[in-house]
Amino acid sequence: MNESYEFGGFVLNPEERLLLRDGKPIPLTPKAFELLLVLVQHSGHLVEKDKLLSAVWADVAVEEGNLAVLISHLRKALGDDRESHIFIETVPHHGYRFVAPVTQRIETPVIPSEPISQDQPLEPAEAVSGSRPGRVRQMWLRPGSSFALIVFVVCATALVWHVTGYRSTVAASVGPIHSLAILPFQEIGGGNGANYLGEGTADAIITRLSRFNTLIVRPTSAIERYQKSTLTPVQIGKQQSVDAVLEGLIQRQGDRVRLTVQLVRVRDSATLWANSFDEKYTNIFSLEDEISERVARSLQVHLSSAEVRRMSRQPTESPAAYDAYLKGRYFWNERTTNAVYRGLKYFRQAIQLDPHYADAYEGVADSYAILGLFASIPPNQAFPIARQAALKALSMDDSLADAHATLGLIDFYYNWDGAAAEDEFQRALTIDPHYAMGHSWSGLALVAMGHLQDAVTESQCAINDDPLSMSVNTNSGWTMFLAGHTDEALRILRKAIRFNPDFARAHFRLGIIYEAQGHFHQAIEQFKKAIQFSSNDNPYYEARLGVAYAEAGDTPEARQVLQVLRARARTEYIPAFTFFLIYAGLHDRQAACNWLQKALVDHSTGMPFLKEDPSLAGFRSDHRLVAVVQHLNFYSPG
Repeated sequence: MNESYEFGGFVLNPEERLLLRDGKPIPLTPKAFELLLVLVQHSGHLVEKDKLLSAVWADVAVEEGNLAVLISHLRKALGDDRESHIFIETVPHHGYRFVAPVTQRIETPVIPSEPISQDQPLEPAEAVSGSRPGRVRQMWLRPGSSFALIVFVVCATALVWHVTGYRSTVAASVGPIHSLAILPFQEIGGGNGANYLGEGTADAIITRLSRFNTLIVRPTSAIERYQKSTLTPVQIGKQQSVDAVLEGLIQRQGDRVRLTVQLVRVRDSATLWANSFDEKYTNIFSLEDEISERVARSLQVHLSSAEVRRMSRQPTESPAAYDAYLKGRYFWNERTTNAVYRGLKYFRQAIQLDPHYADAYEGVADSYAILGLFASIPPNQAFPIARQAALKALSMDDSLADAHATLGLIDFYYNWDGAAAEDEFQRALTIDPHYAMGHSWSGLALVAMGHLQDAVTESQCAINDDPLSMSVNTNSGWTMFLAGHTDEALRILRKAIRFNPDFARAHFRLGIIYEAQGHFHQAIEQFKKAIQFSSNDNPYYEARLGVAYAEAGDTPEARQVLQVLRARARTEYIPAFTFFLIYAGLHDRQAACNWLQKALVDHSTGMPFLKEDPSLAGFRSDHRLVAVVQHLNFYSPG
């Protein structure tokens, strides 16, 4: 029996766990799908909040806020109007009602009342439509034909395997696989300890498979930590909350590359598919294409001709340029100033080898963007170069989600234009709906513009797509705090720190929340940890420590931080906004406003959240601060 529901141009298929519109899949998280199914099955009727919570989170105690987030996500996926909802209606204080007309269809096999003779022609299946269960007339083999059926299936299977050239082994039927993690391939004989080929190959396959809306693929940032892990694929899969894991070994010898890969189902450790490859390194792109397509077909992901073309996009014809690009990404992913500079050198080398290599230009854009965000170089120097490189990459290939997201970051942190930033983030998410950092950055832009509920929804989508990412969780905690959900923000940030106690930015964001609550000594402790774990690489962390000292009444320590930053400013770039923060904390309004004007000229990246900054509560009504806030293109009138 195959059951489906139709409403407003959509088709909801519970068995395949698909929501389609005009035949195209609409990406939904597993919980969002379950919630939609419950509402549709009770269409026209009020479904109480308690019933929805127990249906979707049967074994977990959650708050009503989680339900509101999913409802908002569903409305966005369905294109529901913000004012007059045409699909999901809110019944205040009670629950929700699915109000769009729903047509239910059930296709069931019907055994004919009379046996089919050998000479009788077989009728094609014929669907009968209706608002209640329809029926499909099925073809049934006459008694005694089981052997013929078996022969047919065996021959057909052999033909498919012959045509597709499968050399793989399949140890188990797949079943429903909706999410996947691709581990860095372990490099054999790498020599210098840098696994850039193994990481780069995994990253390339992740990029290809991420283009399918029906499959959630954990991003490269989520799997980097497992490069030297002793955990089994099943243990990693459980950590990442995925259905399957792809792992493998890679070895390069001379002009050849050898790969051994296997696809493992997490729930029962079954090997779904395994294969070995031996190709010339010049065919590395074809090899990545083949692995990606085999995995997609093994997981029963339907590949349209357009998706196959996008998946098999060859970024460069130069193996040497590709090799340089992989080295660039390897070092860029370390996210330290020195490593980013080193990666930048390889991206430029890749461009010299192939001036039409879009991904390499994207690498340059990402490098300058992160150097600007880290305050490693002045924003006026970093972001214009980043923007130029991103536009160059997109002029060659407009389907690069990362390049659109980088433009969004530039619009947000440098141009201070929230609407333009959100537009670029949404372009990136149209290309890759499960792009976790795209959702995360979109949430930050939306909360800065005052669209609090949409910001919370994007934040939740980011966590659903990459639940263990420290950056995603830290951004989510900050977004939740700015949206007024302080308890949830504290929970997220504390959980992130338990998972990785050395992540500086999580301590930094937690310190700001403690400061806003008046827990200054706890804030000071968190800011000191942020400085320690960042190796004093980010002057904003030190500035926040100075603010906390000032708020705690320890003026001498606050002024000592000022002296340290002034001394650093003689030999390195220190954002003007850091000095503004400390003077504001010391309640020196004149000095603070002088530095705020310098921050405008400087384009300090701390400016986007100026209006929400808790340390400026007593400074909020100052006409000079109000004038600067109005200068920023983030906020709705009032």
